[in-house]
Amino acid sequence: MNVKYEITMNWNEAPDTITPEIYAKIRGKSPQWARNKFNEKNFPKLDGKLLMADKTAVRLYDMGINPKQNQKASIDYLIFLELQKLNERR
Repeated sequence: MNVKYEITMNWNEAPDTITPEIYAKIRGKSPQWARNKFNEKNFPKLDGKLLMADKTAVRLYDMGINPKQNQKASIDYLIFLELQKLNERR
């Protein structure tokens, strides 16, 4: 059976630390899909055993940016996010 999932949460609404269930809501995927992503070798989990991750690190991961390999792109994106927050407050 092919179940269709909808995006029910965005990155801004998500807490700073996310679980596979929250990630599934953000991406509009199944919880099992999200758990599989969390178990990928390079996925930025907070702890090897716990299925929890920093949402900004996961967002970078989704964009194909690995902070360990591409520090400049990571920093540029984090600056962009902060500027975006400042503009929203205005």
